[in-house]
Amino acid sequence: MTSALQPWQADVLETGELYRVGGSVRDRLLGVADTADTDFLVRAVAPARLEAILARHGAWSMVGKAFGVYKFTPRGTNVTVDIVYPRTEASTGVGHRDFVVRSDWTLPVESDLGRRDFTINAIAERVPGGAIVDPFDGRGDLERRVLRTIFPRAFEEDPLRILRGARFAARFDLAVEDATLAAMKTAAAFLSSVSAERVQDEFSKTLAQCDSPSRAFHLLHEIGSLATWLPELDRCAGVTQNEYHPDDVYWHSLKVCDAAPRERLLVRWAALLHDVGKVDARRVLVEDGVTRVVFYGHEVLSAEMTEAILSRLRYSRDFVAACRHLVAEHMYRYEASWKASTVRRFMRRIGDDHLDDLLALREADCRSRLLDGELSQLADLRTRIEEERRARAVLRVGDLAIDGRDVMRETNLPSGPAVRRVLEDLLDRVTETPALNTRERLLEILREGSEAEKNK
Repeated sequence: MTSALQPWQADVLETGELYRVGGSVRDRLLGVADTADTDFLVRAVAPARLEAILARHGAWSMVGKAFGVYKFTPRGTNVTVDIVYPRTEASTGVGHRDFVVRSDWTLPVESDLGRRDFTINAIAERVPGGAIVDPFDGRGDLERRVLRTIFPRAFEEDPLRILRGARFAARFDLAVEDATLAAMKTAAAFLSSVSAERVQDEFSKTLAQCDSPSRAFHLLHEIGSLATWLPELDRCAGVTQNEYHPDDVYWHSLKVCDAAPRERLLVRWAALLHDVGKVDARRVLVEDGVTRVVFYGHEVLSAEMTEAILSRLRYSRDFVAACRHLVAEHMYRYEASWKASTVRRFMRRIGDDHLDDLLALREADCRSRLLDGELSQLADLRTRIEEERRARAVLRVGDLAIDGRDVMRETNLPSGPAVRRVLEDLLDRVTETPALNTRERLLEILREGSEAEKNK
């Protein structure tokens, strides 16, 4: 790739060498969507000179002096890039922090590439000109669609690379080379030493970047790594269902996840976990000589497990609560015979902020099983919800034409739960009959209620 040099790059090249490294090089060689250049490697420029250049052209900070990573934002832009010196690493243990890292501006670029995880990520591109430095034939592996590690102990030195490898295999449709697969299996037990935050980040990337995250999760299942962080999903393998589900719980969950929108992380997590409670809820009933498999209440168990899983992975409380809510509500039953007030009550129960996500979850479930009839029903429900939104349906107490102060003034109730109950009762009435939501009519209802109470 050739492009006009930025001023800071031209200054670096007066005495040194500059390379693009990382995912942007790999992605351009694969021909996928153009990735912004955010990772550069500089060599043969002393730190004092490099820092002076960066200060002249923007703002910079260093992340760990031993690592030699500069965060640099060129003046006039809002894009921060990483600029690194060549580094070498030596493992001192099995933990991901058990490394001695040496940054050295005099090292050749090949020394830095040799410390990376996979051959497809160990490719550098010279700036300017775009000459490729590829000491491990990463470009050949990309052409052959093969995932291959650079050195045998890569996964033992940092077990997170197991998750990264599964993500790359799924994202770029790569076959894992035999020796690499064997090394992943050998190091699977070490994955428990990785911090929850790093695992969360990797799972989030898998769900957000892969069209078919099922490939990554199934690879982890096959090598014995899925049970380390997602045992609730791993144990779903082989749990058969009923006539409504041709796949076992495990494959059904993976297929629904694949069908969920890639750009909505919350929905993808809900899709992956929505049925994990079926393992415990599964019952075999025999009625009139007919055997049936049922999963009564599985959504409740699945919601509890979803909360436990996402909390374990250190997702935010709001994210955990929202995902739990989607899983708990995914078994709703819509009928075309619903009255408009029933649609509004459904909207109230789910919450307008969660409705689109819940409908996306249901759509993914239907698409995973090719349920055209249910997709048609879902489209009908969406249309009716949009009609209520356009009509500005009152779904919250805060949308009422009066508030708690009005209630206290008209009823002489003190501030507290009783006032809230009155407002909820008014909301029920307005949900049934939206025309009641005027200040005059609601105050009239309050007065009628107060009068009736006096006459008891």
